Amino acid sequence: MTSAPRESWWPYLGLRGAELGLRALTRKGAYRLTAPLAALLTWGWRSHFRGLEANLRVARPGLDATGRRRLLRANVRNFLKAWIDVLQMPHRPTAAWRGWLQTEGYENLTAARSHGRGVIIVSFHLGAWESVIASLNDVFPGLALLAERVRPIRCFNWFAKTRLRAGCQVIPLDCDAARAGDVAAAQRAGAASARAVYRVLRQRGVVVIAIDRDLLGTGTVLPFFGHQASIPLGAVEIAARTGAAILPVTILRTAEDAYRARAYPPITVPGGRTDPEAVRAVTLRLLSLLEPVVTAHADQWHVLSPLFGPAVERAGPAPVAAAATTAAPRDAARIGPATG
Repeated sequence: MTSAPRESWWPYLGLRGAELGLRALTRKGAYRLTAPLAALLTWGWRSHFRGLEANLRVARPGLDATGRRRLLRANVRNFLKAWIDVLQMPHRPTAAWRGWLQTEGYENLTAARSHGRGVIIVSFHLGAWESVIASLNDVFPGLALLAERVRPIRCFNWFAKTRLRAGCQVIPLDCDAARAGDVAAAQRAGAASARAVYRVLRQRGVVVIAIDRDLLGTGTVLPFFGHQASIPLGAVEIAARTGAAILPVTILRTAEDAYRARAYPPITVPGGRTDPEAVRAVTLRLLSLLEPVVTAHADQWHVLSPLFGPAVERAGPAPVAAAATTAAPRDAARIGPATG
């Protein structure tokens, strides 16, 4: 057995230093820093955002070069605001977050929970999710968030503890084995994540899953913004097997830096079917519902790794899990995290 690689303390110390620094600033004061910092980053470190820039070009194909640069800068600025929200979360009371939150379609959440088999909130890496986690911790008992286990592990543990204090359990999705090409280890890690999702749903809880990023590379190639992209199907597959309601949700930052959360009518898989055609049809329905939101608010769609390209165009669809008795590792291998 090989030991885990030694990780540097510097990223974690930088994270905690930023947290302490932002503690001395108001939210408005911290946000003022984002415009010059976004301009600096997109000018001096633009190579880091090549994947994001490529994704935005697909979501907003009609922009000229100047428009693309402005969109990238606005996106990075909103991304920095989201980081500020995360770092200030431990030091801001729940009441403050609620004052900035506007909700629409709350009756759809009530309808989804009335099924009595748990709820899977499906969304993209879009907008300001931390605000809702912080402001609705007593409205969503049993809330869980599927998230990539990032490195260094000390940073991930800080994120997990911060969200747990806000009332949100973090279900880690370990992608290290998948990146290393270790299929067996990736399946074991995926099985553990899937079991945690099933446990939350059995207790009638709520699990948040993003479906616009296939971290493990085991999704199915589907049309997305008129192109081909690998999309994880695990959220829909698990909903079909458990009877959980699928609730599409978007959370967007307004021009006044408030947050607008919208819950759409819940979706169920027809007849509880788990066959590939039914799972694919529901996933396509979710994509078509959320795509226009991204087009209208591309400055808030934060996916830094490229989703489209020749490798995806040539890829064939990954097989959909069939047997419920062996579903856990397969489902988890298709789940996309809500953050990452």
